[in-house]
Amino acid sequence: MKIQSINPSTGELINEFEETEFEDIEKTIVKARLAQKKWSSKTKNQRINILKNMKEKFIINKKKLIETINKECGFDKEEVEATFYDVIDGFDHYIKNYNEKQNIDFTINQEVFPDTTSNIKFYPHGVIAQMGAWNYPLWQTMITAIPALLTGNSIIYKPSEKSTKTGILINEIINSTEDLPECVFNLVIGKPKVGEYIIKNKVDAVVYTGNIETGKKIIKIAETKPTILELSGNDAAIVCSDCDINQTIDGLVAGAFIHSGEVCDRIKRIYVVEEVSDKIIEGIVKKTESIKDKITPLIRKEALEKVDLQVKKTVQDGGKILIGGGKMKRKGFFYEPTLIKLKNNKAESVKNEIFGPVVSVLVVNSEEEAINLANEGKFGLGTSIWTQNFDKASEIANKCESGIVWINDSNIPLVCGEYFKGWKSTSIPNSMDRLNMFMKSKTIISFNSNKKRDWWF
Repeated sequence: MKIQSINPSTGELINEFEETEFEDIEKTIVKARLAQKKWSSKTKNQRINILKNMKEKFIINKKKLIETINKECGFDKEEVEATFYDVIDGFDHYIKNYNEKQNIDFTINQEVFPDTTSNIKFYPHGVIAQMGAWNYPLWQTMITAIPALLTGNSIIYKPSEKSTKTGILINEIINSTEDLPECVFNLVIGKPKVGEYIIKNKVDAVVYTGNIETGKKIIKIAETKPTILELSGNDAAIVCSDCDINQTIDGLVAGAFIHSGEVCDRIKRIYVVEEVSDKIIEGIVKKTESIKDKITPLIRKEALEKVDLQVKKTVQDGGKILIGGGKMKRKGFFYEPTLIKLKNNKAESVKNEIFGPVVSVLVVNSEEEAINLANEGKFGLGTSIWTQNFDKASEIANKCESGIVWINDSNIPLVCGEYFKGWKSTSIPNSMDRLNMFMKSKTIISFNSNKKRDWWF
């Protein structure tokens, strides 16, 4: 079956690619397992030096990467460039952390267990199946590839079928790195069925970023294999009465409509206290009107149709469109930046993530009500708090049921995806640095004596 690379700004076909046959996938996994043994047997310093060389390969190919992502995914070059530099910083960050990574000598109570020591050692999972994401195809790929390769894993990489051309380029750059063994990083092309086949096969761990329904299928297919999943968000903004009005308006609009809303951790729900609601809502409408020409396209026609359908459902649930609410009359897959005022917290836009330039607003009586409504539901990726009282902001942050909290900001991750994990149904695992995600531990307990324990038979 052909995989199509389409320019979302024009709807025109860029390239077509053949899907990888199942038989070839099996052969690739066998080769990846053999390569992983060779790769993990290298010293820590050898792998670090090879990853340093890989970083230089990406720097050399910066322009080509940015142009490819811009054309295939429709995102602004400036935005893609920012994520590129975060990836470059990620090489330095993970190399430094991995260089400092040590086995752990765990203290044993000598009165209870005399002459006993314990040591915890870390090992790579083995062969990792990585299902690529299209909305940040370079960043999402490398936040797995860098720490996973450093720690001695090999990777079976299936880029999203919506960003196949970008995935092919990433694969070429990685495999042009001097001294990287063949088949450590392996490209497989295909749609979800190809991904399912990889996961069902003899891989040791699975990485996926995407929607929650696909994540549930992966959990079922992967069975007991370790899974590293980031599964959607429906991030809330809590707007307090003592916020800076102008800063908040600008921050909310940027946080809602950046990347045309095709971001898991963007602002999708706004809860604003009544005292400042008129000024905030009027300001958002005015600001949104001024940025219509800056909105980038959605990735595919079916994405455009889905967003439009969800907006209609939100209106059926009592929502009122204050601005936007329809497809743009132009080439490509563009949707108007849209603000919907809600009557309650039960609308479609609250229950389900809208992956497009759409944000809902609900006026509340108090900040406490805003916190409670923000915490409702199955998602728990991020929350933003807008106030000039930073002591209060800290108190609210402690009450937010999400893995990331921003104060007077949004969408800003730590370097190269570090600790980018949510609560509730959003992520597996939670609260883990990315180096440790790609390693398993072995605890070795030693009775350093020729005696026998008092309690032995």
